[in-house]
Amino acid sequence: MAKIRLANEQDAPTIADIIKKHYEEDYMGYVTFNENYVKEKMKRNNFYFVAEVDNIVVGCLRASVVDIDLAEIRNICVEERFRNQGIATQLLQAALNILKEKHMRKIVARTIAWNDKAIKFFKTFGFEQEGLFKEHYRRGIDIIQLYKFLK
Repeated sequence: MAKIRLANEQDAPTIADIIKKHYEEDYMGYVTFNENYVKEKMKRNNFYFVAEVDNIVVGCLRASVVDIDLAEIRNICVEERFRNQGIATQLLQAALNILKEKHMRKIVARTIAWNDKAIKFFKTFGFEQEGLFKEHYRRGIDIIQLYKFLK
């Protein structure tokens, strides 16, 4: 089981490296993930969570407060060799707990429409599909938006 904690600025280079491995070829490919990008996001209504195994960061999640009571799960990444061990589940649960404490009413998450594994993952947490964005970020790339109301 991984240790989950809120990230700090010292984690920025590792977070950037993990995200780069998993997102730069994805629909978010127009963003250059680096240490400065992560540090800037940490200052702007974003919560980064990290998962550690043996004191090594092996996964991360970014949640953003986008309105007074609306938040979005922006990234969730786990190093390939640590997948299927419940780490993504731990990260998302930690984020949902903090967002509930912050009185968020609704949480949304987006993924590529063909990413059945991610869609299934969010649905296990009670997320439901609420939208399909045709060619939202790039030509030929459709996006599914899922949501969950916190009680």
